[in-house]
Amino acid sequence: MKKKASAQQKHDQMSFQESQQWRKRKFFDRIARWIVNAGGGLIIASVLGLLLLFVVVIWPLWQSAKVGPAQEITPSFLANKPIIAISSDEYEKIAHILTLDGVVHFYDFEAKKELATDSIALRSGEAIKSVWRSTNTENFAFGTNQGRVVQYTVKFNTRFNEGERSYAPTISVLNQVEMSPDAPEITNLAVVTEGEGNVVIAAVSSANTILLYSKQAAEESFFAEDEPSEVFGVIDGLPASPTQLDIGEGAQALFVGLESGQILKYAINDVSQPERIEEVQGTHNAITMMDFLLGERSLVVGSELGELSIWFEAFNPDGTGARKLRQAHEMTAHASAISSFSASQRNRSFLVGSEDGTLSLQHATNERLLWQNKVSNSAIKLISMTPKGTGALIVDAVNEVHFFPVENPHPETGFSAFFGKIWYEGYSKPDYIWQSSGGSDDFEPKLSLIPLIFGTIKGTIYALLFALPIAVLAAIYVSQFMHWSVKSIVKPSMEIMAALPSVVIGFIGGLWLAPRIQPILPGVLSAILLTPAVAILFSILWKKLPEHIQRRLTAGSEAFVLLPIILLIGYFCIAISHSIEAWLFGGDFQLWLQTSANVSYDQRNAFVVGLVMGFAVIPIIFTIAEDALTNVPRSLTAASLALGATPWQTAWHIVLPSASPGIFSAAMIGLGRAVGETMIVLMATGNTPVMDWNIFNGFRTLSANIAVEIPEAPMGGTLFRTLFFAALLLFGMTFIVNTGAELVRQRVNKKYGKI
Repeated sequence: MKKKASAQQKHDQMSFQESQQWRKRKFFDRIARWIVNAGGGLIIASVLGLLLLFVVVIWPLWQSAKVGPAQEITPSFLANKPIIAISSDEYEKIAHILTLDGVVHFYDFEAKKELATDSIALRSGEAIKSVWRSTNTENFAFGTNQGRVVQYTVKFNTRFNEGERSYAPTISVLNQVEMSPDAPEITNLAVVTEGEGNVVIAAVSSANTILLYSKQAAEESFFAEDEPSEVFGVIDGLPASPTQLDIGEGAQALFVGLESGQILKYAINDVSQPERIEEVQGTHNAITMMDFLLGERSLVVGSELGELSIWFEAFNPDGTGARKLRQAHEMTAHASAISSFSASQRNRSFLVGSEDGTLSLQHATNERLLWQNKVSNSAIKLISMTPKGTGALIVDAVNEVHFFPVENPHPETGFSAFFGKIWYEGYSKPDYIWQSSGGSDDFEPKLSLIPLIFGTIKGTIYALLFALPIAVLAAIYVSQFMHWSVKSIVKPSMEIMAALPSVVIGFIGGLWLAPRIQPILPGVLSAILLTPAVAILFSILWKKLPEHIQRRLTAGSEAFVLLPIILLIGYFCIAISHSIEAWLFGGDFQLWLQTSANVSYDQRNAFVVGLVMGFAVIPIIFTIAEDALTNVPRSLTAASLALGATPWQTAWHIVLPSASPGIFSAAMIGLGRAVGETMIVLMATGNTPVMDWNIFNGFRTLSANIAVEIPEAPMGGTLFRTLFFAALLLFGMTFIVNTGAELVRQRVNKKYGKI
């Protein structure tokens, strides 16, 4: 009985211990399951969080501009004084107002009080008939009924005292010019000031002639100071009445808009002998507005029917011929005559008003209507955008002044700007161009992402063309034919290669390999062509060896015989590179490419990237593909060999189809690595965003572009948000590729069976 009790106690104790162990395992299993689920959830949440961050950053790029609500600031003391010119300081606090009596008023429209006044004396019986304003709203001029042009400049003289802003606005009269001894009425005018004291004036007289004036400042020399030189000129015999005038950048050309809708261009290097050099039909109706955008190269033309178009000088679409005035953009029209205009001082957007009181905000480059609304019951007479482009002063035909806040942070973006062909200023035709910055404030950002997407695809294709065949064939050989003792060395070595930092590979490719390939390029190309041919010929000859010799050789030893031959072929091709170049390409392969094939050669190009990035991708594809091939059940290969198939037939018809899902996955992972590669393409290419399949040209990828541009992109700016959009595109490309690859892999898996 005691023995039975003792045995029962031992059994109960063992059962209790097993129960305790089972509970412990169950507890740890729950913890492990919770950790795995939490980790997976955190990964999903992180990805969703990144996507949300992208959306938050990118969303403002697609939002329309906001204008208004309007704030009426009409000063009571101007009730009976017609306003003929208006502008604002950069802080949108002080308005400069010129009235018809020649008095300049400075008005604080926040405090609603007049700060200062000044006057430009008019002669007896003299009246102002026309006004001109510069794009930067600092220089003004007016023409009178007595043929006089007066030019003045406005200074707001902003000061900061103990954190508070104060103003001491003044005006300075720069020039007072009698345009003609006949004292004709000046109905329209344009002025350009170049340097210190140099000025060119063009004015339309009441007789429909154009009066020209040029003054060059005195030049100081070692001996004496020259007197200022003044030259006058006249343009007459116009085909129709002139309605608008503009002087181009550098005061070298005068543009004249006519009542017939024509635009005439005159060379005015010498105003005493103006020469008509071009004539185009800008519109079939009278031109009622003509002015320049920022940079004074793009001419905005408005007609009496509300048509709006943008013109600038460009070559023929094929890049040949002389630069001529061409209509580049057709903007959103108004329902009535265009009556007023003001260009932004920050970008290519502008405000335009019409006779029916409609105001619109548009962007010239991408032909984008940003905002439009009817803001007055009378014609809009004057518009002046503030220097920062965040507001606008509007004067209507009944002399009411309104201030409109403007929120327009990203006018140069939009679907067409990112993915469409855009006709940029000075280019011969619409094109896909990426150029985010320039050397001056007049620069027009070019934000097409198409060249970057093209570069990403180009770099990926050339890298995979080099890497995929080598990696897959190497995986087949190592897994099916190489001796296990050699395989134990080769495979870990390839896996170690995958750990090489891409910055090191890019450094070697860009700074060491690219300069060394350039002088021996014919030899390198010859080696690439000869190596596969020699390898195939070697395999054929190896099989032809007598059977008694093959028995003596260890399986897999052929690789050690082939390797020196391949190295010798490569060395031989490089050694005779200059002879090949002299024999086949006239002694200069790069010149031959340019003249015979119209293909240019850049030292850092897609060929170098294909080689270098291929070496970065090969270890990844090789490792995964080799594992897939090795994991094919031995029973399948044994059955194939038992039925009389050769090892190569077994590898090709049995192993390769069975492992195809894994090989396809390896290729897609390699594709993902190539698509997202940054440092290699950044260092081994010219990093130029060109769209050309030429293997000897450079390119720029989305990832490299982000790395290059993001340090210079102001946070929250257009470029900053555009780079986030490029990152989202890159994410989308890899997601689509990987999703498609998984679908294909599943279908292949169903066909050949799950491994």
